[in-house]
Amino acid sequence: MTDPRREHVRRLLQVDAYITDSHGQHPLTVQIIDIARMGVAFVSDRPMPTGAQFVLHFSFPGSAIRNEITLTVVHSAPIGTHGRYRNGARFLTISEDCAERIFEYVTTAPA
Repeated sequence: MTDPRREHVRRLLQVDAYITDSHGQHPLTVQIIDIARMGVAFVSDRPMPTGAQFVLHFSFPGSAIRNEITLTVVHSAPIGTHGRYRNGARFLTISEDCAERIFEYVTTAPA
């Protein structure tokens, strides 16, 4: 049986980003490690509360366009021994333009 989480194409993406609460407050620096049309994985310096909603702010490499996506954290687990956490999140609210940029990024081969 196919894992439904893997039905969506993902692509590695290593960019610095930050997340805020829904009011744009309390920014926390994170690093995106992969992205898909429906969600994102990122690394943080602290565990993220499962079920919590945040706004992710990032730009694709070589682009000045700032993307903002409302997401909910679906898992958070420690990685390595340096107090870092791998987090998975599902997108809740995303503009059509941003969704199109993600689709183009994940379906275009790296240069």
